[in-house]
Amino acid sequence: MEGFTRGFYSISEWVMRFMYVNILWILFTFLGLVVFGFFPATTAMFAVVRKWVVKEYDIPVFNTFWQTYKSEFFRSSIIGLVISAFGLLLYSNIHIIQAITVPLLKLLYIPNVILILIFVLTLLYIFPVLVHFDIGVKGVVKNALIIMTINPIHTFCMGTLTGFLFFIYRSFPGLIPFFSGSLIAFLLMWFSNNVFGEIR
Repeated sequence: MEGFTRGFYSISEWVMRFMYVNILWILFTFLGLVVFGFFPATTAMFAVVRKWVVKEYDIPVFNTFWQTYKSEFFRSSIIGLVISAFGLLLYSNIHIIQAITVPLLKLLYIPNVILILIFVLTLLYIFPVLVHFDIGVKGVVKNALIIMTINPIHTFCMGTLTGFLFFIYRSFPGLIPFFSGSLIAFLLMWFSNNVFGEIR
């Protein structure tokens, strides 16, 4: 009975942790009017869950979140701008190619789909790299791309499980305000931390 009580308490504690940091993520995203707040808030969330992944459970969550939000605001915003611009470019290219009537130019569809896949998979590592390494914007993007490429098994697992969580949130939207960002962040950070340990 004591073991059951201890296990129930541990699970409840983790549920509260994920809920708390997810609510902070949403609040600080809106604090930055969404456009300016999303990337700094997401970086701060990853910084918090990284502490948990490396077994630093007793950190002051709000202070860690707030300090990271402030200190990484500029760097994360620049990365967000780069990501958004490249994503918009790929999205526009696909729509242009779909509208083209010249059969030969339709062949450009396949390389663009491949680029979109590489882009999405690289995104899985962007925030883990950002909070783990003290490097510039160019270094974050470069290292995320390299790590994604040389770790196909980890990348596949991260992509599959992230997709599964998106499916769960779509099926049960009531979970979104409490776990949508924090669980995905923890998942990606956990896999990434294992990868970082292998490449040292």
